[in-house]
Amino acid sequence: MENKKIAQDIYSKIILEIKEKKISQKSIAEEINMTPQTFSDNMNRLIEGKFPKVEFLLDVQKVLGVDLGINFFNPLYTF
Repeated sequence: MENKKIAQDIYSKIILEIKEKKISQKSIAEEINMTPQTFSDNMNRLIEGKFPKVEFLLDVQKVLGVDLGINFFNPLYTF
């Protein structure tokens, strides 16, 4: 149950940043070399309480310039 909430909290943080920065999910997808559909699929996994690949989350946090709380996977990865 805890993992589901963490995934959903990450989703909420991403969506909040997207709205605050007034950028589209499509533009983020393009910047991380991902199709908009694949980006959407990864976001849907988060809504469902499942985790996409760590690389996706690291790339998104870098593009958004926000800490999603996953830097323990790669402490040298800065945004």
